[in-house]
Amino acid sequence: MTTVVLCGMPSEKETLAKAFPGTLVLSGTDKLNLPGLIPDACTRIVSMGVCGGLSPDLSVPDVALATAVVDHAGAGMPTDPAWNASATAAARAAGIALHPVPYYSSGLFDEADTVDQRTAIFKRYGTHAIDDESRFVVAEAVRRKVPFNVVRPLSDDYRDTLPLMARGKIMNPDGSANIPYLLTALGQDQGEGAESVFTVAANYRRSLEVLEALAKALAGLIAR
Repeated sequence: MTTVVLCGMPSEKETLAKAFPGTLVLSGTDKLNLPGLIPDACTRIVSMGVCGGLSPDLSVPDVALATAVVDHAGAGMPTDPAWNASATAAARAAGIALHPVPYYSSGLFDEADTVDQRTAIFKRYGTHAIDDESRFVVAEAVRRKVPFNVVRPLSDDYRDTLPLMARGKIMNPDGSANIPYLLTALGQDQGEGAESVFTVAANYRRSLEVLEALAKALAGLIAR
């Protein structure tokens, strides 16, 4: 079997590529060209990296394991339950608990930057976590008729309103930091009730630490 992994930011790719030598790890704008980048020999696509929380059942840095991925239209596609079971066992052996939940990904930015947005998505779809990449994984897996899975630690949760400087425009298309936007945002009101920038950064570091440990635990499963 040949597994391909998709994540978001360069820091996530660095962590995953180190844990999965010999595995193709894609990130950033790669999600827009998966048909051209993923080899024909691919038999599974896994979405990793970090994610955001939508429900009170998850908090930073819990690990969400998608049972299905729901899109903006409310259509859901199930993940591979056998792989989920193997991942749960491997993670448990490493002292990491996985939380199986319905998952949301539309591929759109800035849908869950505030508490109100997160609450609205949770109420409408019943999904517990969100990211920007998994929707593309689902589409490509369906096109290829191969299984897919999503397993990601939370870097922010249902209680968080992200500051302006941590929202969608902070990221360039390749997932790197948009420095001009960051410098502009530093001088602006970060939004009512927004988390401090230092809290956001600390939570992201925590989630990356969990991602690193999770990747090591799942390395054998990814390499199959």
